[in-house]
Amino acid sequence: MENLEAFLRNLLAQLIAIPSPSGEEGALIAFLEDWFRARGFPVARFPVPDHPWPNLLLHPQPRPRLLITAHLDTTLPLGHPQPYAAIERDGRIYGLGSADVKGGLAALMAALELVGAEHLAGSPLSIALTVDEENMGRGAEALARACRPEAVLAIEPTDFTISIAEAGTMELALEIHGHPAHGSVVERGQNAIREALELLRELESLPSIQAQHPLIGRGAVTPLFIRGGERALVIPDRCELHLDIRWLPGIPRESLVGEIEAVLTRHAAVWRIIDLSPPFETPAEAPLVQTLAAALTEAGLPVRLSGMPSWTDAEPFARYGAQAVVFGPGNLALAHTPEEHILLSELLHATRVLTALIRRVVA
Repeated sequence: MENLEAFLRNLLAQLIAIPSPSGEEGALIAFLEDWFRARGFPVARFPVPDHPWPNLLLHPQPRPRLLITAHLDTTLPLGHPQPYAAIERDGRIYGLGSADVKGGLAALMAALELVGAEHLAGSPLSIALTVDEENMGRGAEALARACRPEAVLAIEPTDFTISIAEAGTMELALEIHGHPAHGSVVERGQNAIREALELLRELESLPSIQAQHPLIGRGAVTPLFIRGGERALVIPDRCELHLDIRWLPGIPRESLVGEIEAVLTRHAAVWRIIDLSPPFETPAEAPLVQTLAAALTEAGLPVRLSGMPSWTDAEPFARYGAQAVVFGPGNLALAHTPEEHILLSELLHATRVLTALIRRVVA
């Protein structure tokens, strides 16, 4: 590959130009099938229950030593001025999914081409390109039930740090009830919005939320939306809340759930747990961490450990016993925003790291 920079620039532009919001990954799947087959890689489709599109697998095995996974879907292009145009400016490539995670996918594709399809055959490495990561994670969940790798590397924007710990999440839908009254007679009513704000304050003060993790930081209670009140001069008697609660590694499930439910039962609230995904932590001395560290050193990059504050496709594999690591180019804070971009230099570094990693595994 004579000009790796041009190759990566063009490939990422092609990936960004193909819309792939969760549930609409079909066109990108077709492009990738053709791309890999043209280079001699056998590609298999892995059906995903309750989802219209399959995962794509390269060299599938029931128990690979290492599974490298990258997701194909993006969020919806809400508020993005030109979501499907790869715009280059000051060494940065802008576009929906550029950091999360089409930049990392482009680097993985380049690394696989550099290594060659013939070296993947017979090796202990499998590649999974998953659907639905940005929605319900059904692609990774379905694959984790069938494939039990010894180790899994999920490509996500981590600024080239090795994320060996990942926060879990508890997603809650709540409806808080009050008592209506004329807006000027506040003493006669019970304001459901005030009740919701008090509930939030109590949740924030819980020991499981105030706890600290050395790589992730503090737990968190994030209101994703709040809706209450219908008209002026009426004390609102109903308020809806949608919460995302960060669950730190080391916090037992029963402690987190017990503390939260104790708060909810003190308020006139009806709640539903939408999602409860556990955290995980992989020892720094685990073989995958050490192999990835060696690949970083070979590529001339520093070895830094970190924690991932968000759910990724690594979680279901970790739940089933895999050593799990999250790693890749790009800045997570930029993902899901109109300013999402990735540095071209990061794509080059990522290709070199992934090439070194793959060569160590398939040797």
